[in-house]
Amino acid sequence: MGLKRVWLARFVSVFHSEYDRAIRMLANNDAPRKSLVNLVSIVLIVAFCTLPSGMSAAQNALYSEKCARCHAGDGSGHSAAATKVTVPDLRSKRVRQMSDDDLYAATAHGKGHKSYPHAFLHTGLTEPQIRGVIKYIRTFSASQN
Repeated sequence: MGLKRVWLARFVSVFHSEYDRAIRMLANNDAPRKSLVNLVSIVLIVAFCTLPSGMSAAQNALYSEKCARCHAGDGSGHSAAATKVTVPDLRSKRVRQMSDDDLYAATAHGKGHKSYPHAFLHTGLTEPQIRGVIKYIRTFSASQN
């Protein structure tokens, strides 16, 4: 089961039990707990909206700024740049089977990049930023192929 499905299942389970508890409290006119129930509901909704992807806004923004121009927002490689150079599909089986270290070498140092420059470690990105982008790339689904 994928990470998104696990978080969704967990969210639905917790939210359902909190919802049932809130209804019981309202039926019993338990006013002091109403605000707590509302707060818990808001926290759960915010958690649901942010946790399924497991990615921070910074990782998403960094991918959008540095990678999407060539690899496309979905990692497919279907972009204007792909008309001039060969851009790999980051969702492909070949890329998914690469280790994080191999992806790091390709992204940070340009290993294996013949048709376009790709050495982000030498152009201002830090190792943690590049590793964050690799985690983001790992979220691309093979089913998007």
